[in-house]
Amino acid sequence: MFIKSLKIKNFKCFGDSVEPITFNMPDSKTTGSGLNIFVGENNSGKSTIFEGIDFLRDNSSKDIKDIKNKRASATDDFFVEITFAGEITKIIDNFSQENKKEVFKKYVYKDGDGTEERFNLLRSSDNIKAIQLWNNAESKFKNEAGIDAPLKKLFETNFVWSDTNPNTQASFGATTICGNLLKEIVKKFEETEDYANFSSQFHKTFNDDDSGLKKELKKIEEKTQKIFSEQFSDAKISFHFDELKIDSFFKNTKVEVDDGTPTYMEEKGSGMQRSVALALLQVYAEELIKHPENSDAIKPFFLFIDEPEICLHPQAQMKLLSAILELSKTKQIFIATHSPYFFKNSLYKNTGLFLFKKGDDHKVEILNIKDNSWGIFPWSPSWGEINYYAYNLPTVEFHNELYGYLQEQSGKNFISDFDEYLKNDKNITEIKNYQRDGNTEDITLCTYIRNQIHHPENTNNQKYTDEELQKSVELLINAIK
Repeated sequence: MFIKSLKIKNFKCFGDSVEPITFNMPDSKTTGSGLNIFVGENNSGKSTIFEGIDFLRDNSSKDIKDIKNKRASATDDFFVEITFAGEITKIIDNFSQENKKEVFKKYVYKDGDGTEERFNLLRSSDNIKAIQLWNNAESKFKNEAGIDAPLKKLFETNFVWSDTNPNTQASFGATTICGNLLKEIVKKFEETEDYANFSSQFHKTFNDDDSGLKKELKKIEEKTQKIFSEQFSDAKISFHFDELKIDSFFKNTKVEVDDGTPTYMEEKGSGMQRSVALALLQVYAEELIKHPENSDAIKPFFLFIDEPEICLHPQAQMKLLSAILELSKTKQIFIATHSPYFFKNSLYKNTGLFLFKKGDDHKVEILNIKDNSWGIFPWSPSWGEINYYAYNLPTVEFHNELYGYLQEQSGKNFISDFDEYLKNDKNITEIKNYQRDGNTEDITLCTYIRNQIHHPENTNNQKYTDEELQKSVELLINAIK
């Protein structure tokens, strides 16, 4: 069971456009098959996708006016809707609360050609407190009482936000990664002989009348009883120690890192802290999904990482991506990133790659740039191409691609012939003086920049500017189109 698609309307920066975003889903064998990467400028809606999914599952403590699109009118509705696909009935049978299994199964339906199960959830301004389920037979969403908590057990989300302190993620609180990992371990440990022996020894030490501690407390009990009996003569006082819950022992647990100097994790740099936290997440992903009795049943796992590159140097980013690509064979993972190392090294993998842009009308546009219809080149998308369209950042790599591709298309093997082609056939009139071997020639801006890139040893010419690189890229794109 994975997230097939998402619809958002009038939620934060998303307006009234409700075209579904279709995501990559793991196929259990292909590296990167379950990875979805979001790229784009700040405030283009990448993190809002995460917030929308979080809102659908857990609602929000924020006021409606803080999550509703500012451009929407007072009467406009807003919603977030998810469509799940996969072996949904199997997941319900293995992981649902017993008294809710048949309730959930009522809302499982087959897709258009009847080959795959579907399951839709919605949270909207009509009833913000309730998750609604799509009734395919009646073609409408309906609410069932008491399903929110049981539904969350089927829909486990794990978020690492860009502003989250990595040390917090690796602490042992009730809702942290480590805390949840230990809960899984504790469930098994409480059934062991070791725990039974611990429990027996605890009561012998703290509550047995023959223990040294109990004998000392007996003196306090007797003195207190004497005073207390003056008011309540029939009542008796005694001290009793409840057995500590096993997870109480973990609250003060810390992660120690020995990188030549053994210290607790919170004393290390932010990069190392974040690496530990993300490593724990990967372990958590493997441990959480295991069914205690049925090894064939795998619980859905959804991981959302906002800017995983924070505090990580390039080599560490690439190593993290390699681990995520492998993990995404069986887990569905979503990443919002600005790092070229994440999208560059996943270009030729079976990943989903989504470009977020905000237009002049402030509407968010999301393009699946792994779609065969997107891009300039037969090999699109390329690293330089993404940088240009996502961030309006012209790069040397992109200029080389454009120039080389157009030259190949023209059939002009010699640079001088190709430059004349640019002037005469493509009407490029931006001309620069280029000095070589004591001679000066007039060539197009595009060839001028190409020559400087390929022949840095020729220092007789003034370095092209960022503005000229931008202009040359635009000229070459127009020439190709």
